[in-house]
Amino acid sequence: MTPFKFIESHKKNLIGFLQRLVQTPSQDGVDSLKLISKVVSQELKKFGFKPILVGSKKTLSVLCFCNSGSKGKKLWLDAPLDTVAVGNKKKWKYSPFSGRIISGKLYGRGSGDCKAAIAIFIYAAVAVFQSGNKPKGQLILTFDSGEQNGDFSGMRNILKKGIKADACIIGYPDTEEIAIGSRGFLRLNITTFGKSAHTGARYNVGVNAISKMVKVAQVLGKLKMKYKKILLFEFGPRLTISQIKGGQAINIMPDECNIKVDIRLVPSQTKKIVLKEIKHLIEGIEKSDPEFQVKIKPYLYESAFQTSEKSKIVRILKKNAEKILNKKIKLIASGPSNIGNIIGNKGIDTIAGFGVDGGNFHSENEFIFIDSIIPVAKIYTKTILDFLS
Repeated sequence: MTPFKFIESHKKNLIGFLQRLVQTPSQDGVDSLKLISKVVSQELKKFGFKPILVGSKKTLSVLCFCNSGSKGKKLWLDAPLDTVAVGNKKKWKYSPFSGRIISGKLYGRGSGDCKAAIAIFIYAAVAVFQSGNKPKGQLILTFDSGEQNGDFSGMRNILKKGIKADACIIGYPDTEEIAIGSRGFLRLNITTFGKSAHTGARYNVGVNAISKMVKVAQVLGKLKMKYKKILLFEFGPRLTISQIKGGQAINIMPDECNIKVDIRLVPSQTKKIVLKEIKHLIEGIEKSDPEFQVKIKPYLYESAFQTSEKSKIVRILKKNAEKILNKKIKLIASGPSNIGNIIGNKGIDTIAGFGVDGGNFHSENEFIFIDSIIPVAKIYTKTILDFLS
């Protein structure tokens, strides 16, 4: 049976497997990944593959070397096991773990981000190897954890296994664009310190740590980071104060205030450069306010990455997608950071996004269009064959 005929004849099985994945909760910070790892591993074993589990209970991931392929190139396909939380279930039309198909849409948390990719990658791999084709190269599948919270713990554990690949594709959704780069990120803990006192004191005592943090927020809001404008990253960097915590009680002068700052970086920016810009602004506050005390602690960093448009994997995926979907597809850089940053910065040509169509990702009533599943599966099947030939 040809690879495409296999995909077509196993449409019902592929969609049924996807429904089982959606019906298996794997919310980051809520659910254990033990069950979803088991469901994925069982499907792989059913087709003769030998998956292994990587990491601890909280960071379980699945790794599968589909063949030896020692003589050719190595292609790596990845999709995360974990999803964002469902939020308020009352806002969902259907149960977020139902996998229901209504009017051509399959609903459920993770249906598009990224359980459809898990199902497609497995069935594309089976389609390639059952057909009698024996690619010279090696196909590697990974389904990682820790993607949604941004610590990428699952992928870090996978990389410790010494995986080597010439190219990698991550199955984030959308057929309109192929992401060949992503902004990086720098995350900071910034703490200001004061001196506690009774808020009703008749004298001017105490130092308000929250008031000091207001000064920090004001200068950060005015920061214009320096960067080099390059193709695909025209949108530039972005700094966001995303969390704040301070104060013990309504009648106590706060002696500590903490903010978390999320900075998205373009390729010309480094941790060192951005920290220097921020510290320069902070020094201005320190000079004008003798009571000002602050601590800046970076806790996560990954630089931006960009894969060349001329890369073999980019050319092959784009060509196959445009032919099968009969439309032009743009090459873009992703605004959010993702697993692609870690892999791409290892010197592996990485595509950080191409997959099924749908909507409401990270929101209520997430869904995918059923009609996009088989064409995307065919695109990946042909891409595997072309790259490993």
